[in-house]
Amino acid sequence: MSKKGKLTLLQRLSKKQLIDYIKSINASDYTARRNYLGGSTQISEYITRGAISLPQVRDLILINNSANDAFKLINELSWREYWQLVWRVRGDEIFEYIKLLPFKPRQGIPTAVLNANTGITVLDEGIRQLKDTGYIDNHMRMWIAGLVCNVARCDWKIGANWMHSYLIDGDFASNHLSWQWVAGSYTGKAYLPQQDNINKYSNTEQPGSYLDKPYEVLEKMEIPPELLEITGTLPSFGVTLPQSTINVQELSNEPEILLYSPWTLDPDWLPKSKAPRVLLIDEDMFRNTYSQNVLDSIMWFANEIKDLKILCAEPQVLSALHTQIIRKDYPGTVDWPGRVEKPELLYSAIPEKFYPSFSSYWKQVEKLQLFPNHRI
Repeated sequence: MSKKGKLTLLQRLSKKQLIDYIKSINASDYTARRNYLGGSTQISEYITRGAISLPQVRDLILINNSANDAFKLINELSWREYWQLVWRVRGDEIFEYIKLLPFKPRQGIPTAVLNANTGITVLDEGIRQLKDTGYIDNHMRMWIAGLVCNVARCDWKIGANWMHSYLIDGDFASNHLSWQWVAGSYTGKAYLPQQDNINKYSNTEQPGSYLDKPYEVLEKMEIPPELLEITGTLPSFGVTLPQSTINVQELSNEPEILLYSPWTLDPDWLPKSKAPRVLLIDEDMFRNTYSQNVLDSIMWFANEIKDLKILCAEPQVLSALHTQIIRKDYPGTVDWPGRVEKPELLYSAIPEKFYPSFSSYWKQVEKLQLFPNHRI
């Protein structure tokens, strides 16, 4: 960590180091810098992997920041919880169009995006960073998604799957529903990347690009030649899956096991339990559709959990065990066997139903006075 308390990209921290880092975050500085490249907290990977919960992050932030100063940061954390709620309520519907678009999207993704050759310098650098590291800032994600969906007029589903395959902090709810939001198939308002906006928040200049136009022109212009060629075939990754360190038969005589997923890797979970701790990695899911960076992320967090065993198999193989399985909640593992602990939520009092927009969800937060006292 630097002297200013800023994480270096991909500098992973132990749980104790992470807690100290989050305490050191200046929420006012985050509010001022969050839209600029490099202005994020870079704790999303820890949240995605389940190493720390959203309530824990909120409480740590509020130790050294007032509720008013921390409002925007906690509001952004609330977006993640909102997307998770939509996933819980709508299930696999999040992978389809919530609302139809006024045009038929092209069934592919621009090859220029896959090759980091869009002609927009900052976006090409971002795509290369995504491939190399598995991480890009949220504003970069929105620019790229807007380029794919609303400038190249391509299907958000293909673009979302492509980006998700690289993201070390990839969460289906946050990623796919954000792509829907950008495409305009969630709330109905499409997000357009514009060169002045890119220049401002990347501290660069690129005059004369095909995005260097007013929004009203971008909205109606023809697809730029650079983005005309598309492909429906996404990269296939030859990743190295971890080796199983335990098999199902070895678990058959255990009265209880603690079952982890790649999204619930909490090193502090049930510390007094003597039951075997097992990380289940679905081979079919991870073999060809995720980059090595994603697998390496999972294994780094797995290694932070003492005596964690690895089982590479389909979740259904555990159903035959006459063993009590306990696992933490995650919307993507609803078909896994076992007793599920209640989710750790920022706003557990909010009724579990579909809220068609974040603003309608946030009205519930305010109505129930679930956010610490603040003034906007």
